[in-house]
Amino acid sequence: MKRALGVIVVSLACLACEEKQKAMENLAHDQEVMKVASAAANEVVRNATDCAVAKPLVPEAYRQIDEAKKNARAAASQQILDTLKAQVDRVAQLCP
Repeated sequence: MKRALGVIVVSLACLACEEKQKAMENLAHDQEVMKVASAAANEVVRNATDCAVAKPLVPEAYRQIDEAKKNARAAASQQILDTLKAQVDRVAQLCP
């Protein structure tokens, strides 16, 4: 009985390690996916005071954010992308 319990404990520990490893891989993947979307959104926000510069950047920022949303794996990444989109939306409203 003790041996079976030990095997179960070791198996559960291995599963936990695999889950942590998968989560870390997801975060690393999402970091790469979000770099481009973040850069595009930041460029729009940085130029928010100059609509002539910001307005043409908006469609590309939306495209990059949508692409990242399709490829992001972690829930936290989706929330960050929603925040980036909201920032771009504000600039788009200011620069119709």
